[in-house]
Amino acid sequence: MAYKTVVTNPSALARQVVEFLRQMTQEKGDFALAMLLQAESGLSNKWNLVLSAPWIDREGLGATIPTITASLLKHLSNVNAHKLERVSVMSTDEPLVAFAPEDWRTPLGEVVKRSWGRPDPARAGVPQLEDAYILVADPPRTPRAHHTQPVQTRA
Repeated sequence: MAYKTVVTNPSALARQVVEFLRQMTQEKGDFALAMLLQAESGLSNKWNLVLSAPWIDREGLGATIPTITASLLKHLSNVNAHKLERVSVMSTDEPLVAFAPEDWRTPLGEVVKRSWGRPDPARAGVPQLEDAYILVADPPRTPRAHHTQPVQTRA
């Protein structure tokens, strides 16, 4: 079972990351997913920022990291910059992004805390997260594989 809570008073780190996301959205395009996860080191004040966007896919995962980190550092205070342990980019094809459930949807500017009680068997194959602060969740729409077009024939 998953729990979703809108955070009414987000941390300074979350607010500054949201401002970074707004600027990058204006410059590059929408994000499919942006979230802050507790760092794997177990330190309560360390975070990982996970990002996914169609423009990241187009420009290349590795190629976008310097652009992202340079812009991010302009928006974060020194204290909050030191709270980020890692910035990770993911393809929009990754299961966590591509198959995000409808109830994950989070518009830019809203901060939502997601907590999972126990793994959901209905979501087998999709990574389960313990806790995450979702800053944007709007998986890209997949274009239709084919379009109906009129066909002319000779009889």
